[in-house]
Amino acid sequence: MPLRRLCLAAFVAYTIALLTATHWPGLAIRGPISRTDLVIHFGAFFTWTVLLALSGLVRRSVWKLLVIGVLFAAFDETTQPLFNRVYDTLDLLANWAGVGAACVLMRFAWPWLDRHGLTLPGYVYPGDEASRA
Repeated sequence: MPLRRLCLAAFVAYTIALLTATHWPGLAIRGPISRTDLVIHFGAFFTWTVLLALSGLVRRSVWKLLVIGVLFAAFDETTQPLFNRVYDTLDLLANWAGVGAACVLMRFAWPWLDRHGLTLPGYVYPGDEASRA
């Protein structure tokens, strides 16, 4: 299986798992610190955003990645009351923080991948005239 398809499959599977976990009625997260769930929200949306970036669905635009991530996180949090879950603004802020951190990472990771010949096929590079044709 080509690497891009593997990344896309991982992104789709992770999205399904994330939506299931965040919408499952009565699921509670307890941990050693107060509001452990916020750390998990941050990590979950950080991972989701990196997988989205590596899937090739977002063509190397940190801004598009950020907008899609912010909108998906808002969709995820605001639809939870439909499944007997509670909307929590702090959860949403943790989601957005994870998305933002992943966008910062990808801003530097994409050029690093280029320099090391690890770029996934299908990416459009900013300033690459041939990619716009």
